[in-house]
Amino acid sequence: MTSPESTRKLRLCYVADLRSLHTQKWVDYFVLRGHSVVVLSPTRMKLPGVRVHGIFWRPGLPKLFQLANVLPVLTVLRTFRPDVLHAHYVRVYGWLAALSFFRPLVITVWGGDILEDQGAFSDVFGKKLTPFALGRASVVTAHSRFLRKRVIELGKPENRVAIVGCPGVDRKQFRPGLDSDSLRNELAAELASGMAPGLGATLKSGNVPVVLCTRLINRLYNTETVIRAIPLVLKEVPAAKFIFSELAGEKLYIQEMKVLVKELGAEGSVIFLEEIPRARMPLFLNLARVFVSIPDSDGMPQSLLEAMSCGTVPIVSDLPQYDELIKSETNALVVPPKDVRALAGAILRLLKDNALREKLSRACVDTVMEGMDYEAEMAKMERLYYELSGA
Repeated sequence: MTSPESTRKLRLCYVADLRSLHTQKWVDYFVLRGHSVVVLSPTRMKLPGVRVHGIFWRPGLPKLFQLANVLPVLTVLRTFRPDVLHAHYVRVYGWLAALSFFRPLVITVWGGDILEDQGAFSDVFGKKLTPFALGRASVVTAHSRFLRKRVIELGKPENRVAIVGCPGVDRKQFRPGLDSDSLRNELAAELASGMAPGLGATLKSGNVPVVLCTRLINRLYNTETVIRAIPLVLKEVPAAKFIFSELAGEKLYIQEMKVLVKELGAEGSVIFLEEIPRARMPLFLNLARVFVSIPDSDGMPQSLLEAMSCGTVPIVSDLPQYDELIKSETNALVVPPKDVRALAGAILRLLKDNALREKLSRACVDTVMEGMDYEAEMAKMERLYYELSGA
């Protein structure tokens, strides 16, 4: 078979939300490779080399109305004439792509769209349209063996379900050893000039241990458990600081968590940031000694892979989804997702035992190098596109 590098460039059409950083990284790769890319997205934004067409979506809008978006999908397919149609997230986006009856069709599942404990089949549309969409797809891709198994359990033949790492980690950006001192000083200055001058002054010290929590602030991710563990950590490591990202979290729940922080007397040790810019995430991960992610359910989160690629040791829930990546006491610590004392104990172990943390940190980097590289995973996807298009 002719290699992708020496064949014609492809016309790729995506049905996905460009608000997702994963989608942005995905399409950016193929634009840079010289392919023509069109995205149908409810989020309008300008991306170099990408033609964006809007579809409508509003919170609470009945699914039946959202399915009317198949009309703009059909219009773009007729005018653009893609080689491959690719939907990211089977609910709504995969449904629309499947209802277009276009092939070849790729659907990428992300976790919450096919996991019952995250409500994937809580309505009649999920029960009917998700199996229909998966059945229509030429190939379904998943970013973990756990999700691949789940797709097969839903009736997709094994030879039509591929693993492509989600979209993998750019190890040129997400790597250990980055100089995060400037970030530490910048955060300290912002805090010192704002509402938390004392916090800013203490953060400026290079010896201050930082715990990073970038998962969504909501009940699924057990943010309350993390916050209730903070006073227990501070009893033994009073200098510890905890950083949370508010991006895409539940607004009312975020306010509840801020009130809880004050009630626990921990406001001098907690930083809530409205968002962490994508370009600066590698610096934040290098700044932190520990990364906490303890949801009740999950796929294979990109944030976890990026933390490990930077050598930031994760503390994660004891979920089967992680079994292929996480080895407790080898490259992470594992705790029950709602156990405050277990979480506090794990954080303390990593903050107080430098030898343990450094050992696990090295193993984290090695784990990501073994099979989650962005360039390698996207090259795998490109080969799949060529195979499906017959090029």
